[in-house]
Amino acid sequence: MSAGIHGTEYPGIKAAQIISRKYEPEDIQGTLLVLHCANVPMFNAKTAFVNPIDGLNFNRIFPGDPKSTGFYGPGSISHHITNYIYENLMLKSTHYLDLHGGDLTEFCPFFSISFKSGDDEIDKVTKKMLRYTLADYIELRPRSQSLTTISTASRNNIPNTLIESGGAGLLTNQFVERHVSGIENIMKYIGLLEGSPKEPAKQTKLDGTRAGVRAKRGGFFTSYVEAGEEVKKEQKIGEITNAFGEEMQSIIAPMTGIITIINFLSAKNVGDPLFDIAGISEKQGAS
Repeated sequence: MSAGIHGTEYPGIKAAQIISRKYEPEDIQGTLLVLHCANVPMFNAKTAFVNPIDGLNFNRIFPGDPKSTGFYGPGSISHHITNYIYENLMLKSTHYLDLHGGDLTEFCPFFSISFKSGDDEIDKVTKKMLRYTLADYIELRPRSQSLTTISTASRNNIPNTLIESGGAGLLTNQFVERHVSGIENIMKYIGLLEGSPKEPAKQTKLDGTRAGVRAKRGGFFTSYVEAGEEVKKEQKIGEITNAFGEEMQSIIAPMTGIITIINFLSAKNVGDPLFDIAGISEKQGAS
């Protein structure tokens, strides 16, 4: 179980602390490896998304390449840290759970993502782990060559899932509790804790289609929707105005789906991210 791959996503880091202090070794039926905060330079510097030393995103270079080709390429400190995690923690694991929490400029609903390995038996376990996160929104992605933590786990035939909830540098109790509940539920499913896992009361499956919305004009950004809100194609979901409040860009949803990320900072430059929208596959449980 890793936390702090993004060192300013605090709910996941706090949840790792809670779990590691809540249970004694005799409570665990097996072995639980907890990485409390992977990206310490990012945590200390309070930078979003990247290690400030080399400007790299841990979750875009996994499993890291420690062979040096220059300071900012493979062989930099981020590559060494991620490769150490990969070699000494991930590859020694039978299941992998990555805890996030929305970065400093984001708001995220409670969602979880997993990657298929291509092995049907392993993927059955991954699907169950994904479901038992108890996340409001879940997405099972096909096997991928992307350099994220969970896609790397899947390529090594390790059942995997990522939990994300929160953002804006806030350590709100509900975001932390969602992580903790999901972790404990998965631990029960795989047999680390006694008891049966809880079934989610409701859960929405995402279908893998997605759209990112970016600023076409610089100015003052206002969102008209919340993270986790369902929007319709062609719906106005925000605007960018100039310093006097005159609209410069009307922001229209390019597709129907769920708002999975709002990049909420109001000061925007051309090209800055605004929203991520994910398509809906199926709604399960209570409405």
